[in-house]
Order: sequence, then structure tokens, then C-alpha cells
Amino acid sequence: MDASAPAVSKPGSSVEYPPWWEAWAIRARARLAGRWKNNRVAREAVALALVARTLVPGRSTPQRLTDLITACKHAQSRRLRRLLRARIAPFLSGPRAAIWRSEKIGWSRFYGEFGDLRTQKALTTSLLLKAPGPGGEKGVLYSAFEYNWMRLIAHHDARAFLSEYTLVGASSYSPTHYAALANFAGLSDDPVFIGVSNHADLEAYRVLSPVIEPVPLLACDLNDPGQYTPKPHAERRIDILMVATWLRVKRHWLLWEALADMPRDLRVVLVGRNLPGRTAHDLLREARAFGVRQHLEFELNVPPERVAELQCDARVSAVFSDREGSCVAVTESMFAGSPVAMMADAHVGAKAYINEQTGVLLQRKDIGAQLLRFLENSHLFTPRAWALENISCHVSTRRLNDILRADALARGRPWTEDIAPFCRRYVAQYINASDETRLAPAVAELERRHGVRLTRWEYRAT
Repeated sequence: MDASAPAVSKPGSSVEYPPWWEAWAIRARARLAGRWKNNRVAREAVALALVARTLVPGRSTPQRLTDLITACKHAQSRRLRRLLRARIAPFLSGPRAAIWRSEKIGWSRFYGEFGDLRTQKALTTSLLLKAPGPGGEKGVLYSAFEYNWMRLIAHHDARAFLSEYTLVGASSYSPTHYAALANFAGLSDDPVFIGVSNHADLEAYRVLSPVIEPVPLLACDLNDPGQYTPKPHAERRIDILMVATWLRVKRHWLLWEALADMPRDLRVVLVGRNLPGRTAHDLLREARAFGVRQHLEFELNVPPERVAELQCDARVSAVFSDREGSCVAVTESMFAGSPVAMMADAHVGAKAYINEQTGVLLQRKDIGAQLLRFLENSHLFTPRAWALENISCHVSTRRLNDILRADALARGRPWTEDIAPFCRRYVAQYINASDETRLAPAVAELERRHGVRLTRWEYRAT
């Protein structure tokens, strides 16, 4: 095997079933991990506590703003969101707007978790969609993820940049990191357009209006259907495919519960990567604790092309996350012709796309019977046909173009050229190769005038 090839792990015979007391402890830990994160009452209580802390005497304005902007991530009720909006609004315009940047409110997360802002200046997962034109016509830059926006603010004259370009972002999670967005306050009279990770966030983002304009565009809406070659259903060799990291938030234990009540001869494939303290071996031991007797295959550190190949070979795909962003694996599976099973209680953006053509929403009770029935009827679903009509990169970029054009015209700005159609597979890329050549001079001019350099993130199987 090539040293750079992804590893396929089949450790079934090497992992024994743990004794009953250890199995009980493993099951309890798996079921309890992160349960509060998706509990509406708990999240609202955290937000209220943060708001109450702002009333404590002696707390500085930056400390209070930090509490308020953190509360935005947890607030559930409309009443609390209105309160937060009223408290934050005075710091979104005028001289006081600069406090977010001068006090570096919300910056601490990006100094360690996503690379040191003091050294990382280039923008990744970003693509120039349109060059500036005459008469004040703005260019359009697409830039995914919060850490890129913070790099733009930390290392460049963002005010000058926003005077010539419209920034279109894509959030990485739901709820988003509101502090990263608030740092744009006072930099432009035009909004920053942010694609949400869940349609439920469209209302929540209003707390930062008019600085931020939420866009009903999920990261998972930008798949290129041409990158998938689905097999006929009868020729598919994988019964159940799960594409997810080994993080506990992915709730693999729900798959284990289901498999314990399903036929033993099913072929089940899991795609992900080993993490510190949680490897494929650990997952398999957890599966055994739940009574899973099927042989499980683990494909580790596989490139996007291999993931697509597996999705095109799966009868069904499964996503059991409790809470995450849009979850690109869901719509990837749809374009691969693999219907998707998700949990009805999940807070995942792509859950909105589960319907009678694309998949099923599972309940916890009798989950094994539900998943087996879905597998047996999987040939009746037509996920690719629905996805082609509703959420392909071609459809989504036209929608985005219409939103940006309407806003520009409403503000009295010219719009003589549309954005370049683009898609996302780990990175943003042009659909038409000719657009890369056509916009190359504009990309160079962006760096020359504003110092904003766009670099292509490369997949590494590590």
C-alpha cells in the first residue's frame, strides 16, 4: 500500500466484549456526553446568567459586552434575543463600534484554536467571485469560516477593503461565533453577508443588524453534482455508511443502539479520523459495549474523492449528530444517490432537507427497527433528483447572486456583472475553469491594493 493512501481498519477480531460493569460505564458515558448542549432550557439559563452578570457593579464595558455577545450563542427565546439586541445595538454603529476591535472582544478563541492571528495573514477557503467595476460597483469576495474574517480584521485595513468589496461569509457552526461578526461593526455602511449554518439562525442573526445580513445559504448547499457518479441501487455494496469525525458530538452510540437490533451480516463502514484519546479502536470497543456484533470497517483520513466514492456505493447514509453546523456529509450523500437517516431531535442545518425523497428522521425508541425499515426501502428514495432541483451549487449561486444584486441596486450601486458560479468541496472553487483565468488579474489586484492574499487549502491525509 502507498504510504500516502488512507488507512482501512478492520479490527473486529482484536477487540473483545468488555465485562458487563465496564460496558455499562461506557454506555452511560456515551449517552450523557454533551446532552446539555442541545437542551433549550439549559442554554437559556446560561444566557440569562450571563445577562445578569452584566449588572454586577464594577464590571467594565468590555467585560459586559463579552457577556452579552456570549449570551447570544445560548439565547433561545425571542424575548431574550430582543433584550440582547437592545443592549448591543449602541455598540454596532458610531464611535463606540470600534470597541470590539480596540478591546479585542472575542479574539482569544482565534489565537490558539484556529492558528495564531499574529502570524497567519492569508485567507483560506476564500474565492474572489467578482472584480470591482466602474461607478462604485463593488467586487465580491467569498470567505468561509470565522477565523478568516478575524484575519481580515487583524492584519488588513478592513474598512478600505469593504469600501471596494462585498464580503460573503459562511459560518462554521450553529450558533455562530457572534463576537467574530461583531468586529465588523462601524467598518462599512453596507452589511457583511453571512451564510447561516441552520435556517433557524436567520432570526437569531438579527441581534447584529444592520452590520450582518444573514443569507439563507448553507455550506452544504454548494455541492457540485458533477463530482458524484452514483451506482445503481442494486450494485451498491455498503449497507450503512457514516461519515463523521470520532467526536462524541457525532453520537455514534445511536448507531450502536440501532445495530444491536439489526441483522449481523450488514456491511457497515465508518469514515473519519483518529483523535487524541478517541481512535477507531475506541469506537469499536464502545460499539461492543452496546452489543454490536456486525463487522465494522473504518476508513481513516480519506481524501474527498474517496469519501464521494463510498457515498456513491452506500445504500443509506446515517448522521446522528446532536448539534453541529450544516453538515455537508448529508447533502453529499444526496448527490451520491444515498438517502440519509438523521435524528428528529438534532439541531443540524441539513435536517431541513430530509423529506419523502431524501431520507428519514428517526426517533430514539425502536431506532433499530426504524433504520432497518429505511434500509429495506432505500431503493424507493430519489435523493439526487431532489438535490439537483433544490440545492446544487448551480441553484445556490444563482440565489446568492440575486440577493447581492438586489441589495446593490437598492443602495443605488451599479450591478453590471454577476458573480462567478462556484462550489465547495473542502475548499471553494470555480465551477468553470475559465473564471479562474478571467479573475486572476483581479485576485492579484486585491493583494496589491489591500494586501489580502488568497491561498488554497490542500487536503492532507494526516
